[in-house]
Formats: sequence, C-alpha cells, structure tokens
Amino acid sequence: MDWLQVVLAPILMVVGGIITWFFKSRNEERRAVEERLHAEHRRVYGEILAPYVKLFAGISRGDAGANQIGKEITSDEYRKAIFELGLLGSDEVVRAYNELMQYFFKLGTSEKQDMHVTVRLWGKLRLEIRKSLGNKKTKLNEFDMLRGEITDIDKLGRPDS
Repeated sequence: MDWLQVVLAPILMVVGGIITWFFKSRNEERRAVEERLHAEHRRVYGEILAPYVKLFAGISRGDAGANQIGKEITSDEYRKAIFELGLLGSDEVVRAYNELMQYFFKLGTSEKQDMHVTVRLWGKLRLEIRKSLGNKKTKLNEFDMLRGEITDIDKLGRPDS
C-alpha cells in the first residue's frame, strides 16, 4: 500500500497541474479574444458615430457641411461600418442605431423633425454603446448622455415627461 501512495501522489500532482494549466490557458485565450472584440467594438462604434458627432457638434455648418456629412454617410466605407455594426455590435446598439436611422428615413418622406425624438434617439444610441463597452449598470438616461453638449436640453423635457 505504501508504494501506491508513493506512485499515486506524484501522478495526481502531474494530472492536477495539467488540468490547472489547461483551464488557465483557456481562460487567458478567452480574455484575449474579449479584448480584441472590445477594441473592434470601439472602432466600429467610433466609425458609426463620427459623421453624426460632426453634424450635432456643428463642425460642418451650412449646406456645404451638411452635404459633406451626407457624402460621408453614403460612402462605401460607412456602409462597411454599418455592416460590421450588424456583425459585431450588441443587440441593443444595433436596435438603437436602426431606430435612429428609421426615424431619419421617415423624415425624408415629409415628416417634420421632432427635436425631442431626435435627441432621445441619439442619446439612446450613445447610452447603448456606453453599456456595450462595459458600463452595464449605468444609471444615466438618454438625456444625461447629451446634457454636457446641448445647452438648452432642459427645454426639450425629460424622457419621462
């Protein structure tokens, strides 16, 4: 029986070490994949938001600026970013983006733009991106996301009003 303990103890140590190494290796691999995916999310989200940030920030004022942003939004590169958003974006971000775009598409069919709706949808997209990038328990709402950028946001009313 002594010889069994002498042989079995080292074998168990080796097997335990192999199992530990296997799980540690898998965990490190998973973490590396998550980090790469997080970086891809940030890149795609940035590409999707870029023209709208310019538009809402007033960087390109006037018809020439609006035309430039329009060209950017209809470019092949932007269409590729939309495609990547559909593949990589969280469900909530994709839904928020689609809702914003559907609103803009309908504006082209004669509806008058409602700034409350526009701001809410823009804030919702940014809020969902924030959550997707790791702030899942945020207590901010759509209007909070834009409060630092829109001086008269309180005139639009709170989202629950």
